[in-house]
Amino acid sequence: MKILIAFGLSALLAAPGYSSPVSVAGGDWSNIPAARAAGLHRVSSDVIAQIEAAAVDECKLPGQSKSYVKLSIPFLIQFSPSGEVEQVVVHRLNCPGVEQAVGGAILTLAEKGEYRPTGENLEHWYRGEFRFVSR
Repeated sequence: MKILIAFGLSALLAAPGYSSPVSVAGGDWSNIPAARAAGLHRVSSDVIAQIEAAAVDECKLPGQSKSYVKLSIPFLIQFSPSGEVEQVVVHRLNCPGVEQAVGGAILTLAEKGEYRPTGENLEHWYRGEFRFVSR
């Protein structure tokens, strides 16, 4: 967990005086338990359009085109002891448009109950993966 805290704090400290529930960081998160996904909620069409535009036009991510975008983005969610979402951390892609759109989407989905803690982690951090395909 020390690696997570170091990366998380550096990402949060990047914007002095501003505390956001969504940040970006890197690292190996494989040792963090997976969040439980309900499979009930979907991302809005506006967010899909933002992700596509950022991946293809803004950042020109490798392998992406106007007719095909496929992304798999790891993320972390920190829940309070009572289960509320406290923070979302999106794995760094070096594409702010995608990171912001995906981070906002994950935050919204988690607040709606799409992702829930399992009780496996006393520090309340859980991981997931945001998968996106459009054709």
